[in-house]
Amino acid sequence: MAYIPFIKDGIRTVHKNWQLIFVHLVSLILSCISFFIIVGIPIAIAFIMFGLDLTEILRLKDIVSAFKGSAELLNKYFGMALVVLLSLFIYLTCILVLWIFTLGGTIGILSKSITNQIERFSLSAFFAEGKAFFVPAFAFSSIIGIIFIVLAFILGLMGGGASAIIETAKGYEATLGLFLGIFFSLAILSIGFLLILVTLSATVYGAAHLVFTRSRAWDALKESVRYLYAHPSSLCFYGGLLLSYMLIGFVVIVIGSPLALIPLIGPILSMPYQLVSYIIQGYVSLIMLASAFQYYYKTRLSPTPPQSIAGPDTSPAEAPEQGPAPEETEEHQQG
Repeated sequence: MAYIPFIKDGIRTVHKNWQLIFVHLVSLILSCISFFIIVGIPIAIAFIMFGLDLTEILRLKDIVSAFKGSAELLNKYFGMALVVLLSLFIYLTCILVLWIFTLGGTIGILSKSITNQIERFSLSAFFAEGKAFFVPAFAFSSIIGIIFIVLAFILGLMGGGASAIIETAKGYEATLGLFLGIFFSLAILSIGFLLILVTLSATVYGAAHLVFTRSRAWDALKESVRYLYAHPSSLCFYGGLLLSYMLIGFVVIVIGSPLALIPLIGPILSMPYQLVSYIIQGYVSLIMLASAFQYYYKTRLSPTPPQSIAGPDTSPAEAPEQGPAPEETEEHQQG
């Protein structure tokens, strides 16, 4: 099956909605500014109101004194701790709302562009899609977050069990312990990578089903699992997209790393490069998402599947219609 046409369609979809890159950039800038406004300013005011002395913290030299000092500081500046925790909670809530709204608007715009319901990007359409998909996107993200927590717990248990087996084997023979250490490490890495890839694929295709069919979050997740089971090639397609994204991100990081080593002007040059690298990664991530949406739509929901998927036409050819029989004339009857 050819995957390149889906990526080309994804690139065309992103180019039709290139403003989404700057929408994500604005969301990032708002996130940074809101941190200083919501967290930084209240903490600075609390420092002045409660008279917190930083020299008390700097005098803590070891871990024991740090714990004792932290307990004493917490008793002394309990109001300050409440201000910090409340500021962080408000900040995280605002960031969550901002990014869920941005995600809902992005997937809504991409889905309407793929189904040709809109011709070009507009902020009014983006805000409308963000409002429409805010609750479904929040519910879907919550379910995926819980799944990732469960996966981390399972992998942690597997790692702990493997460590116990390796330590027991080392007590009998060092070579056996070394072999089991390499074996379990490779096995856990392989299982972990496969589980994460399946979960990410179900997340993306589930989001596609969510926006294309306007279904509920749980139904979208179940449908994505059925889709992965019925179309194993979709897992390979998303794996290729994910690998390409990681390679491009690695290249961007490698190119920008030497800038920080340049004396004097290195930090100055690295700051605009970080902005450029975020734009590049945002552009690639949008292509990745749009390509996956194109793939899901054309292999699952499109009434006319693409030629690379539909295969050759094997239906029997219809016989040509025969014309009406000529009317018998009187001469024919006599002859």
